[in-house]
Amino acid sequence: MTHTQRRPGRLFLASAAPLVLAGLLTGSGAALAGTAPAAGSAAPAASDTAVAAVGSVPAASGPASATTATAATKAATPTGHAKAACPGWAVMRVAGPGAMTDDFFGVAVLSPSNVWAVGDYSGLDGVFKTLVEHWNGHTWRVVPTPSPGAGSDYLSSVHAVSPASIWAVGDYSDQAGVFAPDKTLILHWNGRTWSRVPSPSPGRFIDSLNGVHTLSATNAWAVGFYTTSGGAPDRNLILHWNGRAWSQVASSNPGSKADVLNGVQGIAASNVWAVGLYENGLFGLSLALHWNGHGWTKVATPNPTGSSELLGVDATSAANAWAVGDDGKGESVTLRWNGRTWTRVPSPDILRGDDNILHSVAATSPTNAWAVGAANNLSTGTAFELHWNGRKWTNMASPNPGANSSMDAVAATSASNAWAVGEYGLNPPATTQRALAFHCT
Repeated sequence: MTHTQRRPGRLFLASAAPLVLAGLLTGSGAALAGTAPAAGSAAPAASDTAVAAVGSVPAASGPASATTATAATKAATPTGHAKAACPGWAVMRVAGPGAMTDDFFGVAVLSPSNVWAVGDYSGLDGVFKTLVEHWNGHTWRVVPTPSPGAGSDYLSSVHAVSPASIWAVGDYSDQAGVFAPDKTLILHWNGRTWSRVPSPSPGRFIDSLNGVHTLSATNAWAVGFYTTSGGAPDRNLILHWNGRAWSQVASSNPGSKADVLNGVQGIAASNVWAVGLYENGLFGLSLALHWNGHGWTKVATPNPTGSSELLGVDATSAANAWAVGDDGKGESVTLRWNGRTWTRVPSPDILRGDDNILHSVAATSPTNAWAVGAANNLSTGTAFELHWNGRKWTNMASPNPGANSSMDAVAATSASNAWAVGEYGLNPPATTQRALAFHCT
């Protein structure tokens, strides 16, 4: 089992010929061709194109313990749309700068008028650059960010501790080409500008960061994976910020063939979760690591189908956490932590026989959580959102403005206010993507 591609835009256009794109979005969305401003300027004030972004919620934690697997029952078709606190999802306008692609993969929400979304964009040359957009309560605008790579630059995740301290992580390449070596990339917002902060890259072939979480100005975590050569196994990569520098922290690598971390969240300095997968044979298995203030340890997780990957994690307390992903055989996965064990909770899938994948989860209480992802077949992808009401997960009605839609990140500030971001493909042409943002109120 190969771990899920968290940046579909990189594969989507790997062999595509450059095409000129006139901006297009159905409903209330829009896409803008152009180039991003140079790095170093301050966040924009109100005006320009509007968009709805998403944020993330503090993650879970608790003592490591044994696992209890619960087989999820799946519906052949949606089991009805949930009547939750917010009545529906609306597509919001985004200010994407890419002539070929714009993608969102992470979001952070500080307030109704202070939201950040990160990802990448590409021009007609097919080279990817970092993309950061800011929501001021009225509009979305591109904020200048460094793109240090001579090849391509990507951002996968963002998290904020305050309006003047925000972290975004990803990777970059000094060489052009799909198989060029990658190095870790960490950017910091100080309230005025985004700047690059040095970060370890222990692998000589690939170093990539998939998730970041900030507990305070002197305590932040970033996770991903590294590889020392083309034939070497992937290994977990965990970095920690102590207020002065990022450094690598030792972690468990239970897989003989691969170990990859996709998400990280914490509710206290001694209570942090990181999730992903590890692989010993043909299939990957879900992986949850827990930090107790002294070290990272593996915590047992269910793998009832013999394969699974976790892509996102969130929590509201030490006894209420969620992790989401897929089982490698076409079904979405939602795991719940009750303070003692991780158990699988049934989650509806929108397409039977296809790949139903949940990328992200946001929880605000034991009776309210959101999970987002995509159902993919050989030709199209369909974005979908699930809602947890304290008893079960239910599929929510979701707009899909174009082919190959996907929701990659979600955040909620309350049961009646949630955001989700991702991307969708324009068809025709089938080789272009546009950033996508939903708001549920």
